Amino acid sequence: MLNQLQLKKIETWVKTNARPLEQAKWNYLFTNGSKEKIVAELLKYQNKDGGFGNGLEPDILLPQSNAITSAEAIFTAYEYELDCTEAWFVELLNYFENTIQDNPAFWEPVPKEVEDYPRPPWWGYDAPTKFSPNPSAVIASALIAYGTENQRKIGLSVAQRCIDFLDIAEFYGDHGCYCMMPLVNQLVSIDSQLINNDIISAMKRRIAENVCYDESKWNEYYAQPLDFVHSPSSPWYECVKGGIENNFKFWANNLNSDGVWNPNFSWGVDSDAARQATQNWMGYIAVRRVKTFGNFGML
Repeated sequence: MLNQLQLKKIETWVKTNARPLEQAKWNYLFTNGSKEKIVAELLKYQNKDGGFGNGLEPDILLPQSNAITSAEAIFTAYEYELDCTEAWFVELLNYFENTIQDNPAFWEPVPKEVEDYPRPPWWGYDAPTKFSPNPSAVIASALIAYGTENQRKIGLSVAQRCIDFLDIAEFYGDHGCYCMMPLVNQLVSIDSQLINNDIISAMKRRIAENVCYDESKWNEYYAQPLDFVHSPSSPWYECVKGGIENNFKFWANNLNSDGVWNPNFSWGVDSDAARQATQNWMGYIAVRRVKTFGNFGML
């Protein structure tokens, strides 16, 4: 549980150092701020083509629209229950409809121009040679839920590929899971024929493959139980509930000297861009984790 002193210190840091987007999220959650302000800040990262770039994903500084950063806008809309019938979201879905490619990945995660801007080593350009549910699955979920008739058809086609991939032996990582979970949730909600008990079991297996319960590794780049569920009402709560109590204790006991959390990853270089990205991630993580504490009644 976070105590009042810890919470106040986090709030002070967020209001002083976090991006305006994270400040708007914080204000909405804790100081009677509005969703409209979250949207207003989010739209600063949207381009004329409807996609998102410009550092919304703090490690991708490429200004032009790209699939990974645009998918982050979907995650933000879901997390804060934004109105996905508004014009900006319609334009986002149009962007995905207009940029789908005839290649194994459907959407290239980032274009080669990403290398023209400061970036961590994992965001170099690499043309897709095989399918991945990251970010295709979460994009498909939005197209199915909020798209036009044609966009819904696209979404269902991509969803079929995601579901097929879910049930094969090939491993994929935590980000694949994060993208698959909202897609499976959406397909369940519409009683899709793509979903059955075997598929649900396969999704649970994917989560189990990726969640780390070893606290000694949580300061390294491993997916923690609370990375998969942000409230006890999550459909995937049972998959990770055995590690949730220890995860909260770990978070409460591992705040840095500034009162927030360090990311468990870094660019590996000391530069202005790297330091700014780390600070942006600290704000992102702080708001999300405090929100999760609140969802579980742990504030």
